[in-house]
This record gives sequence, C-alpha cells and structure tokens, in this order.
Amino acid sequence: MGQQIKINRRTLLLGSAVTLGSTLLGCRPSAVDTLAISLLTDSVPAEVLKKFRQQTTAPVKFQMLNQLSDLFYQLQRWQSPKKSNSFSLKQLLPWVKDPKQLQPDNLVSLDDYWLISAIAQDLIEPLQLAPESLEKLPADWLQNWQQLINQGIQGQIGQNPAAKNQNTASEQNLWAAPYRVQSLAIVYRQGKVLAPLGAEPFSSWRDLLEPTLQNRIAMPDHPRIVLGLLQKIRSGSFNPSVESSTKTPPTAAEVEQQLTEQLGDLLAQLNRQVKTYDGENALKALINDDVDVAISWSADIVAAQQRYQDLKMTIPTEGSLLSADVWVRPKGAPMNETAKTWIDYCWETGPATQISRSGEGLSPIFLGKEAALPEVLASSALPLEAIQNSEPILPLSAAVQTAYFDFWRKGRGGEKMSDE
Repeated sequence: MGQQIKINRRTLLLGSAVTLGSTLLGCRPSAVDTLAISLLTDSVPAEVLKKFRQQTTAPVKFQMLNQLSDLFYQLQRWQSPKKSNSFSLKQLLPWVKDPKQLQPDNLVSLDDYWLISAIAQDLIEPLQLAPESLEKLPADWLQNWQQLINQGIQGQIGQNPAAKNQNTASEQNLWAAPYRVQSLAIVYRQGKVLAPLGAEPFSSWRDLLEPTLQNRIAMPDHPRIVLGLLQKIRSGSFNPSVESSTKTPPTAAEVEQQLTEQLGDLLAQLNRQVKTYDGENALKALINDDVDVAISWSADIVAAQQRYQDLKMTIPTEGSLLSADVWVRPKGAPMNETAKTWIDYCWETGPATQISRSGEGLSPIFLGKEAALPEVLASSALPLEAIQNSEPILPLSAAVQTAYFDFWRKGRGGEKMSDE
C-alpha cells in the first residue's frame, strides 16, 4: 500500500487557490485590449453597439445606466478611496485585485451640463486623440466646442482648487468627445395652437409671448434656460453679454442690476404666459392637457411623440440652445487603442447616421456650416438649418450664476422687481 498523503483544510484551500489563480491569470484578457464603457441607456442604438462588437477582436463591455447623474456619481466613486476592512480578500487570494484598486471603465458618457464639474473635481483626464480623428468633426464647430470647455475651466478657477491644475482644451488635449447633440425645442398639440394662414406656429421664440397663449405654457423651472430664452428674444443669443464699468469682472449685484434693466419687463410678460414652471414635468403638463405648449429638450419630445402622435415639435430657424452627449475618460483609466477606435467609429458616417436616425439628436459630424445630411436623415425631426444656427450653453462665472438665481427668485412668481 502506497504512502498516504494527509491533506488538511488549510493545504486544500491554498492548493486550490494556486490552481484557481493560475486559471484566472491565464483567462483574464489584457487591459491593453479590453474595452469597458458606461453609457446612458438608449443614447446609442443597439445595432451600433452590436456592429462594433462584431468588427473588433478585443473584448467589449457596455454597461447601461438610466440617468446622467448616475454616470457622474460613478466617476466620483472611482476617485473616492474605499475604507480598508480588517480582512481583505487580497490577504487570501493575492492575485485578486482589491476593490479600491479596480480600474475604472475606459470611457463614460456624460453631457456638457456635467462636464465642467467633472473637470473641476479632477474626475476625468484628456482623451489623447490623434489629430486625424478630430478631422472628422467640422473645424468651426470643434473650435466653438473647445472654447466652451475653456471658458468653463476658467470659470471654475477660484471656486475649486482642483480646477487650477487643469489645462485648457486643445486638439491634443480634448477633454470630451461629443457624439450626439440635442436642442431645446417648442412642443404643442396640433389643432390647439393656430398660426397665420399659410404659416407654421412658432417661427420665432418671440411667438411665445403672443397674448393668445396667456396661461397656456409649461416651462422648465431653471433660470439658465428661461432667462437664456429671454436673452434670445432680446438680443439674439441665449448666452448673456455681461458688461463691467471697470476692468475687474462685475459683482453679482451689478449683474443682477443689468438683468433687471434688460429682462425685467420681458420676464413679467412671460410670467403671464406660463401656467407652470416645472423642472421635471413641463412636458408631462402638456401630455396631461394642463397646457397647450411646453418647452423641453428634443430627445424627451421625440420619445414622447412615439406614444402621443398629436404632439408637434418645432425649433425656430433663428436657432436654439444645444446640449451635447460626450465620451469622457475617467481619471486613471487606460486610453487604449480600442477606446480610440470606438470614438472614431462613432464619428464615421454610418454609425453617426444611425445615432441620428432616432430624431433625438444629431451627430456633430453633420453640424458644419457646409454640411449636408445623408438622404435618410432628410426628414429628421431636428431641422439642420435651425441646429446649425444654434449655440451651446456657455458656463457662467460664480457672480453671474448668483445674479441669475437671485433675479429668478424675485421675478419668477411675478414678485415686483426692485432695485434693492
């Protein structure tokens, strides 16, 4: 009878661990090749995701999240050190990464509302794209996009110490890659809003002030959007032009005084038109027949039109306010070739057309002044001329933000505007 080998529980556990570790190390794909992306649900069509998987040899993982806020909080969690426990799995299985050492996804989708905060909080880093990749975007649009980010970074300096260490955007230092642009739009029930014979309703934003629409409009409860719209009616731009009597930037009180002089009467007039200011349910008020007109984002309107076919969306040809969905690189995430290939892929005509076909947004590759839409997008819900005449929402300095909210708080409910 051969010699019997005694195997106790500790020997078995360690022996199994070595075998399991060798197996895991042998099967785990290299981080150089693997691509992990967290993105907003339905922001990229399923067929685009499927085709990319088919044409790349690297493992690809797409994680869908329902809210942009969830994606932003995920960026924050990756940069927040986890508390160490008295017992760590790494003590038992040394080859297993400790949770606090897990790599973030290669790319995450955000929109420009969250972008500047992500930069200021040091949650993301530049994408490091090749110049030939950026040539797929219209040069004039890309220049405006870079300017938007730079203004946002400069506006954060002094408000957040981390922002002082951030570099401005350039072709070699792109903070975010836009892949879909949507617009602020007017939506109404057909047959409920009349226009002069032979004309469509709302050829201009000023039409919202027509006396026949008194107490019939729902708008977002957000000073940046509402006051931006009044700026558009007054001066032709959604973004404010703030003046200072000295070389130093104006104070919040000075900006508020300017807003009172420029927009006080217009806001009082708009208040008579608006039945409800609601940040979440302006569109819902229209669906419920509480109002006949609403102001909302095009993506939300197009989604609602699939169920409520009597809703009509329009964007005045004079232009609107744009919001971009973008790819960002979490801080510390590897920017491998597969990640760069994915961004390039989103800017190719085929996938960009698919992203634009839903009508919820347009790819930025079609936004150049000389650009023409593919034939399949000719009847897009977003009129190209109106989108090309539109502008991004520029970040505001701390003083201007304070002035906007104070002016809005006093004027929103019809409270008498004063010089106090």
